[in-house]
Amino acid sequence: MHSRIKKLWIKALRSGEFKQGIGFLELKGKYCALGVLSVLCMLEGECTYDLENGTGKYDNKKHSLSFNTMKWAGIAQENENYLDPKAGNVELYFRNKKTTISNLNDEGKSFREIARIIELYL
Repeated sequence: MHSRIKKLWIKALRSGEFKQGIGFLELKGKYCALGVLSVLCMLEGECTYDLENGTGKYDNKKHSLSFNTMKWAGIAQENENYLDPKAGNVELYFRNKKTTISNLNDEGKSFREIARIIELYL
């Protein structure tokens, strides 16, 4: 992951500006940790955004990161055609176990806790 993007993401997660939600990048004004990363990408003009029935879609993705977001953040291959179908998340090792940011989010870790995990383990 690009260090500049990592720092932006950590700062945004710690800012208190985002209400935390689960299951979607954005749903009715609440965001998962990946949704916060998607917002940052959108604000820099690197992905599209649409709101449909209270659900935010970033490059038409509502549950996982878009290829544009992953490429912008430095966590994807160069060519979308070769992207692993399971991609769209951020994997890391935490407490000697492979996990993802969305799992940590949906299991109840706060944005502050996730920010610290990203800082230390990603």
